Amino acid sequence: LIAEAQELCKKGGLRLHKFNSNERSVLDSVDPTERAVTSEPEDLSPRWESWKSDLQRLKEVSIPRCYQPQGFCKTVTRELHHFSNASNIGYGSCSYLRSKNEDGEVHCSLVMAKARVAPTKLTSIPRLELSAAVVAARSSVMLRNELEMPIHAEFFWTDSQVVLAYISNEARRFHVFVANRVQMIREHTSPSQWHYIDTTENPADHASRGLNAVDISSTNWLSGPKFLWEQEIHPESRLTPELLVGDPEVRSMQAFTTKVEPSESDFLTRLNRFSSWSKLLKVIARIKRLNSRQIHPGKPVSVEERERAAKSVVKLVQEEAFSQEMETLQKGKSLQNSSPLFRLNPILEGGALRLGGRLDQSSLSLEVKHPLILPKGEHITKLILTHCHERICHQGRNQTLTELRANGFWVIGGSNSVAKLIHRCVKCRRLRRPVEEQRMAELPKERVEVSAPFTYCGIDCFGPFITKK
Repeated sequence: LIAEAQELCKKGGLRLHKFNSNERSVLDSVDPTERAVTSEPEDLSPRWESWKSDLQRLKEVSIPRCYQPQGFCKTVTRELHHFSNASNIGYGSCSYLRSKNEDGEVHCSLVMAKARVAPTKLTSIPRLELSAAVVAARSSVMLRNELEMPIHAEFFWTDSQVVLAYISNEARRFHVFVANRVQMIREHTSPSQWHYIDTTENPADHASRGLNAVDISSTNWLSGPKFLWEQEIHPESRLTPELLVGDPEVRSMQAFTTKVEPSESDFLTRLNRFSSWSKLLKVIARIKRLNSRQIHPGKPVSVEERERAAKSVVKLVQEEAFSQEMETLQKGKSLQNSSPLFRLNPILEGGALRLGGRLDQSSLSLEVKHPLILPKGEHITKLILTHCHERICHQGRNQTLTELRANGFWVIGGSNSVAKLIHRCVKCRRLRRPVEEQRMAELPKERVEVSAPFTYCGIDCFGPFITKK
C-alpha cells in the first residue's frame, strides 16, 4: 500500500514522506530515509530538552505507600486535609492523611493529588481557584468511599479569600459558572470545613505551577505543611472574609421603588371595605370630630354629624364618577347630550351634584326638591340602597325607591338597581317564595282493587261510649 502510494505521487512529481496509520507494522515498513523529521520550534526546544532530561531523575523519587511508619502505635484519630490552589497555567489539589496515635505522635502522608491545565480561554484567577476547590471536594468524596478506615474529621484549605467568601455566602446570588461550582462544593462539604492558608504554606501551589523531579524531596509536597505535624490545629483562628464590593461574579440586585401619592380615590377604596351604611357614617363622623379637635369619646354621634358625614362621602363618590360633569358645571357651561346626567338637569350646590327640576319655589326641604345624585353600581350606592331597603322591612321596589328619595338620594337607573338588590336579598327571596304544597300519599290497596260490595266499610260513631272498667 505504501509502495503504491509513493509510486502514484512520484508520477505526479511529488514525494510522499509523511505517513500515518493505526497499524504499527505498516509504519515500521517505511524506510527511515523516506521519513520526514519534524523539527522542534526554537522557543519550545530548551523547555523540551529540560523536560526530557528531568524524566531521567524520576527514578530517584520515591513516594511511601504506607500511610503509617513502622512502629507507629495504635491510631486514635485520622484526619483528611485537602489543599487547593490555582495559577494562570493550571490548578490542582492534594490530600493528606494526618494520623495521631495514643502517645500523641503525629504522622502525615500524601494520599492523593490531581492537577489540571488551565483552559486556553482567558479565565480569571478566582474562577480557577474555585475550580481547584471543586477538585478538592471531588477528591474528598472518592477518598471517603475508597479508604477502608474511619475518618474522624476533614479539613479543606485554600489561599483564596475570594473562594472562601463564595462558599460561605448565604445572601448574594452568583452568575452561572460560580453558582454551579459553589453548589457542588456545598453538596459534599460544609462551609465550616473550609479554612484559609497562606500561599507559602500551601503544598497545592506546586500542583498549579509545576515542580521539577529533583525538587520534589526538598518541598512540602510529600509531607504536607508544617502545621499538620503539630499536636493541635486551630483553624478557627484563620480569617473568613466577606464578599468584595463590586465583585463581577455577584449578580447585581435591581430594586424598583414606586412612590404613591395619597389621593381621594385611595380613601374611597378604604370606604369600600365597609358593609354597612350606618357604620360607615358613624366612623366618618368620628374622624371629622377628631379632625375638628372636638374630642368627646363618650358622646354618641348626633344626627347632624351623620348628615355631614353622608354629604362628605357622597361628594367623594361624585368626584370619582362625575369629575368631567362637575368641572363643566363649575365653569358655568351646559352638559353635553352624551352625558348620563344630561336629562337630570343637575345643579351644583355646596360642591355636590343635585337633581334639577321645577320644584325650586316649593316649601319642601332641599333633600326632597333636589336629592343628591348617585352613580349606578358603586359600592357606596349599594350600601345606601341596602340601608333604605332594610328600613322599610324588605318591602317592594316602589317602597324602596320612595324611601331612597325621601332620604335625599337619586340613583341613576334606580329602578333596575333596586330590582337587582331585591333579587339578591336572601330575606326577600325567602319571604316572597311561593308556599310549598305537600304531595298526597299513595292510595291504599283497598281503594284501588276491585272487590265485592261491603267488603270494606266504615261507620261514623257518635259518643260518648260508656265502658265498664
